Parts: sequence; C-alpha cells; structure tokens
Amino acid sequence: MNKIVFLDASTVNLDGDVDFYNLEAIGDLEDYPNTKSEEEIIRRAEKADAIVVNKTVISRSIFEALPQLKHISIVATGYNNIDLEAATDHNVTVSNVQGYAKDCVPQYVFAMMLNFAVKLNNYNRDVKNGDWQKSGFFALLRYPTFELAGKTIGVVGYGAIGKGVVRIAKAFGMKVLVNTASGQSDDETDIVSIDQVYDKSDFVVLCCPLNESNYHMIDNRVLHKMKSNAYLINAGRGGLVNAKDLADALNNGVIAGAGVDVLETEPPTKDPLLEDVKNLVITPHTAWATVESRQRLIDEVALNIADCLNGGKRNVVN
Repeated sequence: MNKIVFLDASTVNLDGDVDFYNLEAIGDLEDYPNTKSEEEIIRRAEKADAIVVNKTVISRSIFEALPQLKHISIVATGYNNIDLEAATDHNVTVSNVQGYAKDCVPQYVFAMMLNFAVKLNNYNRDVKNGDWQKSGFFALLRYPTFELAGKTIGVVGYGAIGKGVVRIAKAFGMKVLVNTASGQSDDETDIVSIDQVYDKSDFVVLCCPLNESNYHMIDNRVLHKMKSNAYLINAGRGGLVNAKDLADALNNGVIAGAGVDVLETEPPTKDPLLEDVKNLVITPHTAWATVESRQRLIDEVALNIADCLNGGKRNVVN
C-alpha cells in the first residue's frame, strides 16, 4: 500500500472541518500540522511514496535523502517552494491544483468592495460604541455610502478568478474593464491597456500572478494616476504592490482606500501596511480559504496522487 505523508496539514484543515477520506482511500496517510526543518521532513517522509505540501520547502538535499519518493502533490497553485529541477533529476513528479478558488476569491473581492461602499466596519464600530443609541435620530448618517451599480471596475488578470470577479461585477450593473498579460479577449468584456484601467476605474482589482515583470506594479506613479475616489483591492500577491507607496498614498488621500489580503512577506514581521494607515482593510491571506475551497483542494490532490502513482501526468508541473 502506498504511503502518503502530509507535511503541513494545518494550512488547510481548521479543527477537522476538511475530510481527508479521499486521501486515505489511496494510501496509508500520515498527516502532521506543520513541518519546518529539513531533518524533520526527511524523518517523517523516510518511507513515503508521495508527500503532500502547501508551503513546506522541498530542496534538492531532501530529494537526495528520499530516494524512494515518487510524487509531490502541492495543495495550492503556486509551486515555488519546490526545487523542480531537483525533482526532475530524481524522477519525482510534482503536481498542483488550479481553479479551486475561482468562486471564493471573487466573493472576497466583493466583500471588500461592499464594505467600502456601505461602510460596514465603520457603522458596526459606531453602534458598538453607543453612537447610534445617543444620536436621538432613527438613522445614524455619518459616512457617505454609494452603490456599485454604474461604477467602473478594472480587473487585472483574466484567469479563473478574474473571470469570476467580472461575472459578479456585471450582475451588480458595473462597467467592466479588463487587462490581461496574455492578451486573451472575448466578445463580452472590454480588454484595455493597463493605463486605461488605472485612469478610468473606481475599483482596481488585482487578480494576476506575481512575476518579474509585474513586481511592484502598483507604485507611487500608478497610485497618482488613479482617481482620488478610487479603491485598490489586492487579491493576488503582496509583491504586486509597493507597500510604502500605498501606505503613503492612503495617508495622504491620493486614493480613497484599499483592501489587501496579501503582503510581500508572510507571515509579516514588519511592513508599512501594518502601521496606522488610513482607509485600509487587511486580512491575513484568507480569501482562498472557504471550507468548500479547502475541501476541493484535498479532493483534487487525492486525484493527482492516484493518477501520478499509476504513471499518469495529472496536473504535473515538471
């Protein structure tokens, strides 16, 4: 029977709310909440045919110490934590999962946008502070709110997540602009230049992967091109945004606000966006993490492992 070792199961399993049945059905499963050192990885995976990881780093030295290893299944789309060249040199296939967050990340994007539109956080805080109770009026009208209908959303990246954002935006009656590095287009969406996204959008939403060409694409120059009443939502990667420039722009009213689910270093130690920044909402990289999405990840990983251990190439990235 195949042995499967999950090295960082706590990254997808919250108090047992995800079922590992499909993994257990294809092998003898050992799961550990987290595994950090190379020595610990090697000891735990000593007899494994397949290992499952999310963010645990698998280096060349680990491949050299695990000659029996046949497959690595990543519980994510990104695989920069795996030395792919070393995996290929040691005849280990590596697979990932794509599209698992195509519904939950767009949902997150609109949660952020709606919070800014109707000032949920602000009014909830005021009610808890007793401000409504003391107002002497049936409604506490303290903050200007607005409708999404008729506003322009600029979506950067047109993969599964970007398309999900566009679908919801149209349901809200928003005008949609899309910029995509691939140049992919369709008959229902306006594909425009990145500068048009910055110039015309009331919401700029980042749904693109991070690469060398778009590192810190949102900087001081871009923020000053945006409307002063515009909002930035980063549901991509922290490195897409120059954090200091964004903090300065928010504190100086260059744009109206920002919602951020990702930072350049995670978990963060020091970041300009962690300081007292105006009109900023930060969440700790949770946009992808609905229970449905995490279960989908595990089920897809099980399919990847079963196929690859039988000589297949399902979702193989090397």
